[in-house]
Amino acid sequence: MTKRLDGKVAIVTGATMGIGVSIVERLAEEGASVVFTGRTLDKGKEVEERFRALGHEVTFVQGSVTEEADVKAAVDAAVNTYGRLTTLVNNAAATETTGPGGADSRITDIPWEAFDKIIRTGVHSILLTCRHSIPHIIAAGGGAIINISAASSLRAINGRPAYQASKGAVNTLTRQVAVDYGGEGIRSNGIIVGFTPTGGEVMTKMLATPAFILAVKKAIPSPRLGHPRDIGSGCVYLASDEGEYVNGVLLPIDGGLSCKLGIPDTSALSAIAGEG
Repeated sequence: MTKRLDGKVAIVTGATMGIGVSIVERLAEEGASVVFTGRTLDKGKEVEERFRALGHEVTFVQGSVTEEADVKAAVDAAVNTYGRLTTLVNNAAATETTGPGGADSRITDIPWEAFDKIIRTGVHSILLTCRHSIPHIIAAGGGAIINISAASSLRAINGRPAYQASKGAVNTLTRQVAVDYGGEGIRSNGIIVGFTPTGGEVMTKMLATPAFILAVKKAIPSPRLGHPRDIGSGCVYLASDEGEYVNGVLLPIDGGLSCKLGIPDTSALSAIAGEG
């Protein structure tokens, strides 16, 4: 049976844990050959072995997306191992620096080193990956670049100026690549990720806090929280031929989070005011 991504060759950055792993999994399930990157050798090899045992064509390349030599090595690995490159998914972000207890905090408090790291990881890396990938994608006859963004790039949340600035820049670069390279067969789109539990110590603590979960569920119109596979499935669509006329789009996969204002319910305002 033909799969939706048969013949596609993808690179996924920052994919040894969380959403990145699910993106690799979904692309591979649909027939793509996937090179994925990450800084931690043990984690990367564990993911590689697990997916290869399932029959998937995946290859791990250790490296940092902020180092141009590492980025070039990943691109070369994809082309040399699988013959070409059709798809780039920019997923890497300095998520360990954000969230409760992280260094990303209010502008008057955040250390410069933390701000610089988050911007380099989330923004400078896209310049590097696109610079080295675009010529190969064009040579393959065109393909897709998919940038993973966040709902906080559209509506700010407290105390994460660096992360939100980085994702705002991701959105802008997504549109810029669509305009500059659309005529050469490259589709550039972003995915706006909402609240998607991905594991880890901080996330586990948040999920164990009833008041926090209640507040999150109230903010999301859909009846459940997100799952990393939701994001992976969005990548499948954007990478597939089904999405060949989708370009320059920021696709929310967030259960409706980004379309809802965080204000109290005003639908029964007259009753609240004692009228009627």
